[in-house]
Amino acid sequence: MAPSTYRRLWRWHFWAAMLVVPFVLLQSATGVLYLWHEQWADWAHAGLRFVEPRDLHASLDVQVAAAQALHPQAQAVQVIVAQDRRRATQVIFGGGHHGTGEGLPFPVFVDPHDAQVLGTLSGWQWLPGWSRKIHGGWPLGNAGSWLLELGACWALVMILSGLYLWWAGRDVSPERPRGVLAALRPRTGQGMRVLLRDLHSGVALSFSAILLLFLLSALPWTHFWGNVVLKPVQQALGQPSPFADTLRARSTKPATAVMPMTLDEAVTRARALGLQGALEIRLDGDASAALALANRAPRSAQETRLAFDRGTRALVARTDWADYPPLPRAVAIGVDLHEGTHFGRVNRWLNTALATALLWISLTGLLSWWLRRPRGKLGAPPRSRAELPRGVRVIGGLLCVVLPLLGLSVLLLWLLDALASRLRSPLQT
Repeated sequence: MAPSTYRRLWRWHFWAAMLVVPFVLLQSATGVLYLWHEQWADWAHAGLRFVEPRDLHASLDVQVAAAQALHPQAQAVQVIVAQDRRRATQVIFGGGHHGTGEGLPFPVFVDPHDAQVLGTLSGWQWLPGWSRKIHGGWPLGNAGSWLLELGACWALVMILSGLYLWWAGRDVSPERPRGVLAALRPRTGQGMRVLLRDLHSGVALSFSAILLLFLLSALPWTHFWGNVVLKPVQQALGQPSPFADTLRARSTKPATAVMPMTLDEAVTRARALGLQGALEIRLDGDASAALALANRAPRSAQETRLAFDRGTRALVARTDWADYPPLPRAVAIGVDLHEGTHFGRVNRWLNTALATALLWISLTGLLSWWLRRPRGKLGAPPRSRAELPRGVRVIGGLLCVVLPLLGLSVLLLWLLDALASRLRSPLQT
């Protein structure tokens, strides 16, 4: 590769990294916190999470009413029912009506044996609530999701450009390692700059393939790409996610003398239909909506979602793994891997290692830049007009098409660069 072409790619890698580092710090920290939130909650809030097992069982509707009485202005949105009699029932409320953490969900813990409220946590005290919300762009709403999606797009650019720079730049500088194994072994006798560069490139090279898959698995969750790009593609291919079937299901209005289906009845039916483990019951306050619930399982392949007609008690929707078309299956597996549940504890440790690797890559990259930059200057790689290799242009073009936010940001950067060049020319003349 010509040195001028190398400098041009290096410049793209540099600016991609500058855009991505804040995103990496935020997403890595909140992601790791969410990975281990169950273990943290059992340790930090054991008095709320665990109860003395007894043969008594209080009605779930009574348990929810007890939690609702504690926060009459809040909306209960979910009930988590444990199969283990030692665990408390969790009633999750929407945010905005309790203590600090405005806009964050928060839980109330209820003893399932006598419906006594054990306590509650604020939005900021409940780790899975705020870590997941911030990881998804809260409190900026859709704009926050767009920013995070943009960060993920440029992280892809950073990793791909870094890989290409390492591979194509092995002959640009004679001191660069020439093989993959050599690149993984840092050199300790050639100064701090060479050592930092080797520590940076070695870890990046080791984790690059998994990091790429990890970033791609996050895109279906984003508001723009997930809704504007992925969903229309699924519809066009006839492969929509069946998950929405249970959410769209409706209930008939029961006769005046007929009591609507209780939560206990729904749980009993779900157990009879084979659902094991903890159950999640959706509470949306809409009397016309079906009563939807699902089992909490490490893998989507083990989950079953049910919806019951509140009036007739009939099963109106059921979603199992067999109902998932290939594309939703791939997305669901990506979500499981991303959340660290697919392989259990091993998956969580792997994701923790990935987050640590991202932090390490960012830190060593920043230190390397700081040591080499001229004093008092930004030290960005010099601008180059060299033509990029055809393969790089094709891959870049495909990324901009498949990831529209990336394409728009590249267009904006190109316009700003062209404007800056026009403004500089008269001044230089």
